[in-house]
Parts: sequence; C-alpha cells; structure tokens
Amino acid sequence: MARTTKVTPKGSAVYARIRQILESARASAARSVNTTQVVANWLIGREIVEEEQKGTHKAGYGEHLLAQLSARLVGEYGQGYSATNLRWFRQFFLCYPVLAGPQFITH
Repeated sequence: MARTTKVTPKGSAVYARIRQILESARASAARSVNTTQVVANWLIGREIVEEEQKGTHKAGYGEHLLAQLSARLVGEYGQGYSATNLRWFRQFFLCYPVLAGPQFITH
C-alpha cells in the first residue's frame, strides 16, 4: 500500500499553533540567554573588583589587571571582552552590588 502525504496549508490552524509554539520557544530562549549574559557580566565585574581590592596600588594595578585579562579573554572569547567592556562590567557590579537575589549570585 502506497503512503500518501497530505500537505497542510500554511494558513491552517495546526500550522498557526505550531508556529506560535516555535516563536514562543525562540523568544524564551533569547530571554534566557540575555539574562544569563547579564549575570555573567555582573559576576565578571565582581571578580575584577574583588581582585583589585586585594592590591595596594588599586588604580595602576586595576588598569594592568584589565589589560592582562582582556588580552587573554579576547583571544579565547572574542571582542566582547575588551578592556573597555571589562571596565563596564566592573562599573555594573559597583552600581548594582546586589543583583536580583541569591539565585543569581554564585561564588
């Protein structure tokens, strides 16, 4: 017995429901990725601040630290980890020392 395939028209109700599921899943994934990246940036800022506070020459040491970190991170993870961005991550942590509760904060 030959198998026949029924083509579902683009405008059908089942197509619309499946499309809605996929669009919702994509939007949810994008929000999740964005939230995760924000938390990662905050945690990076916290690490930088904590490391800088251990040094006796904060300003000079901080710039040297950022340059070293940036060189290594850009090589492995790309331009999103430039010294400028690392400064922004540090500032982000300093402006928001508590980020949305303990579920996001790991150490």
